[in-house]
Amino acid sequence: MQRPTWGDTVRIKSNAPHEMLPGRLAAVCGMREVENGDQAKPFGCAIGTTLYLIEFGDGHSIEIPEHLVEVANLDAHR
Repeated sequence: MQRPTWGDTVRIKSNAPHEMLPGRLAAVCGMREVENGDQAKPFGCAIGTTLYLIEFGDGHSIEIPEHLVEVANLDAHR
């Protein structure tokens, strides 16, 4: 599976919490690695996990752990 990078369009996976808007498309505008337990706790993820800052079409942005996003295959819908 391809890992998202800057500028990629991603889809929020269906198993994401409701507040992370499963199924929606967004653009990757930042990435950081979880460095300690305090950073990991709000996301329920491990130290070393990549967090993606993603922005939706309406300008709203959220941080989301890597296991809840996938690169969107937009060609499949054309």
